[in-house]
Amino acid sequence: MYTRLFIPIFVLILIVSGLRYYLLIDGEVRDARQRLSTELRHSAHYLIPALNSLSAQTNTLAIRNLLAQEVASSPAIWRISWHYQQQEIQQQNELLPAAAPAWFVRLLSLPAESVVTEVRLADGEMARLRLDARADNDSLHIWQKVTGQAKISVSIIFTIYFLLGLILRANARSLHKLAEASDKFKKGQHAIRMAVTGTAEARALALTFNSMATEVQALLLTLQRSQRANSEQLHFTWQLLHALPIPIFFQDQHGICQRINRAWEELFALSAVDVVGRPMPVLALHASKKPTPDTGHDKLVMEMQIQAGGEILDVIYYQASFTNVQGQTTGSIGALIDISERNQAQATLAAENERVETTLASIGDAVISTDVHGRILMLNKVAQQICGWSRKEAQAHALTEVFSLGDELQRQQLAGFLQKICLSGDILQANNQSLHARGGQRFTVDYTAAPIRQKNGKVMGCVLVFRDVSEKQQLMQQLSWQAGHDVLTGLENRATLNERFSTAIQTARTQKKWLAVCLLDLDHFQAINQNHGQEFANKLLQQVARRLESSTASEHHVARLGGDEFVVLLQNQQNVAGVELNLALLLAELAQPYQIEQHSISLTASIGVAIYPRDDVNADTLLRCADQAMYQAKLNGRNQFHLFDAEQDQQLRTHHNQRTRIRQALQQGELRLYFQPKVNMRQARITGMEALLRWQHPEQGIVGPLHFLPLIEHTDLIIDVGDWVLHQAMTQLRAWNASHADWVISVNIAARHFQCKDFVARLREVLAAYPDVAPEKLEIEILESAAIQDIQHVREVMLACQQIGVSFALDDFGTGYSSLSYLKRLPANTLKIDQSFVRDMLEDKDDLAVISAIIGLANAFKRSVIAEGVESAEHGVALMRLGCDLAQGYGIARPMPAEHIAAWAKNYVPPALWAHGKNPEWEDA
Repeated sequence: MYTRLFIPIFVLILIVSGLRYYLLIDGEVRDARQRLSTELRHSAHYLIPALNSLSAQTNTLAIRNLLAQEVASSPAIWRISWHYQQQEIQQQNELLPAAAPAWFVRLLSLPAESVVTEVRLADGEMARLRLDARADNDSLHIWQKVTGQAKISVSIIFTIYFLLGLILRANARSLHKLAEASDKFKKGQHAIRMAVTGTAEARALALTFNSMATEVQALLLTLQRSQRANSEQLHFTWQLLHALPIPIFFQDQHGICQRINRAWEELFALSAVDVVGRPMPVLALHASKKPTPDTGHDKLVMEMQIQAGGEILDVIYYQASFTNVQGQTTGSIGALIDISERNQAQATLAAENERVETTLASIGDAVISTDVHGRILMLNKVAQQICGWSRKEAQAHALTEVFSLGDELQRQQLAGFLQKICLSGDILQANNQSLHARGGQRFTVDYTAAPIRQKNGKVMGCVLVFRDVSEKQQLMQQLSWQAGHDVLTGLENRATLNERFSTAIQTARTQKKWLAVCLLDLDHFQAINQNHGQEFANKLLQQVARRLESSTASEHHVARLGGDEFVVLLQNQQNVAGVELNLALLLAELAQPYQIEQHSISLTASIGVAIYPRDDVNADTLLRCADQAMYQAKLNGRNQFHLFDAEQDQQLRTHHNQRTRIRQALQQGELRLYFQPKVNMRQARITGMEALLRWQHPEQGIVGPLHFLPLIEHTDLIIDVGDWVLHQAMTQLRAWNASHADWVISVNIAARHFQCKDFVARLREVLAAYPDVAPEKLEIEILESAAIQDIQHVREVMLACQQIGVSFALDDFGTGYSSLSYLKRLPANTLKIDQSFVRDMLEDKDDLAVISAIIGLANAFKRSVIAEGVESAEHGVALMRLGCDLAQGYGIARPMPAEHIAAWAKNYVPPALWAHGKNPEWEDA
């Protein structure tokens, strides 16, 4: 095989290489001839004018020098002859250049070149110039190029033969292995298999043989032996995992634990029986680094802290998805690596460095140290702040450059001290010196310079300690300014505003004009603060302040009350139209994009306005009225102004009183939970209850939620009410556990409650208070319209709750902004068809089509679906035909107190029409 393959390839390589080198040499020879001819012509053109002139002067010596110079400067020319006036002057290059081998020179056939030119001199006589050139240099150049290419060709040929030999050897091995495996297979060793290794052909051969062997063996082996082999393989795998010192777990795609190894049990001091089959607990007490997902491989790596065995450990958490044989993701595998000792060592080192830095930073004076040559080694923070040099920038610079004194005599004195520091033990002191900082600032300082000595007395450098003695005066000026201004924005503060207020009211009263008190609050500023950070928010407030100053005339006043609240006093206003024009211009200016840290951000504001003397004559009252008007502007949609209205103010006070009464009802136990049953119509089975809030008013009796919940849905009171409802629902679940173990209670959660930052933590506390009630018995209902306000946050909260075991339902589905995108991103377990569609579905084809579409979406996204507002048996029949078996409504039962549920459940009999739901013939019809 080697001979049959190698010899033809070798012959082919020789032919190709011979053709290649022939073309290479031929091209190089042509280029060499052209270069020699060109160089001879150029030399002739250069020499003829000069020789003509020198020959006219009969300057033989100059002619010889010229010819010698040309021969020396042109390596290709070895001889030049000039014949004139019956004499011949000749110069030639006596140095023999390096040459290629003689046989190669003969092969090239590159002859010497000559140029003979006749020239008529000034006296009319003829002269002749002859230039001879040799091709030795060109022959050597071609020889070097050919030998270089030959080396490359030899390397390539060797590589080709080497790789080809490896391939042939691998194939020979594969054939030998195939022969051995076939022989063993014939002798009855049906379990023999070839290793799938080597080249692609070898792997294909091994796979083909293994496939054949497997098919034959499958006919001979029984199902019991196959199962035993799989069991032993699985047992070996788990023995291997148990032997690993790394804690490992497996969970399915729903977060339910499938397996844990022995290292995991030892780390958390628990048994696999306590964990397997249950939701994986949340491990992280604190994530010290953000997760770094690898989206291309479904991996997650992050550092976090966990509690194990009563200790807090720092670990690296690895998680990766695993799939079944079809390639579908069926769960994930996780592992923990303890890095507590590493982090502790790093923390110890960091603490040591921090102590050194803290010691220097805690010194009130500025400190600079140098080497014996006066070059900077270290500056503490005070010195960096005063001099304007960072430690990195200042290192290796001269002390007199960083500590730049304004007085030339003092600068020279300090430089002289540094030059003699090794010879003298003196200490240099100076007071009230002008120090010029790098940024152009000037400070008055007192300083002391002293040598740094080792124990043996050797001087190692200099330490200079100085103090900014101008700080006290600057501090007094700053405190005086800060007393009346906001430090961040430079605007007047509340104290100065009070003085301006009195003057402005007096001016308005004297001139009989209006004073508009405008309280301005930035819209969604808290979200910007959270998303971009405090420093970014502060810069934004500064730009807002500058715009307020530039948008108001000098006669007006701008102040910052605190946070994102500002006050603008518009003086000398003639009428409401003038005030509104100024406010519209101000809103337009504030709405222009802000450029901060290479980010462009848009921001709007809500403005409340109170007008003197129309609204009141007291400054505090005017501000309160403006605050109420500003609140109303936010309720109206933000990015607008609102003029204070006394009648509306009274209405707001009424709502406040009503909210106070509702809080009182919560505290005094006047709220009640009613329950409306949910049933599976096809199975004639009660599946659970929906908890509905009622108010047992001492005077008005039972009050429905629509009469009081809208008053508190945008306040934090709705959160307290929601927590109360969750506790009551869990209490009722505990009471029903024994007799109705499969019932699930669904609780409606308001948008403000659900979107609060600690909702998941609150829910955990509620569930922890009822350890005997499974979290799966609780279902949370949220409005579809509320879910899409911040869909990413809602999705994260829903996933966190589902990890605990709590399920979710989208209430009033179809009435908001339903879309495939929202449904895909929201991991709800159930969709609730709004009763507005169910009520008229028997008469309205459009409602019927909407319901059918919702059921289709639920089936496509593998969601459950339940219909509200089922008022008759016919509604139920129509819903079951469409594929919706779950329902609730007045046709099943009205909401009732918990104490009535048991009697109703005992006597509940589904309509006879629904019994046909189990008949296949009815379903086909």
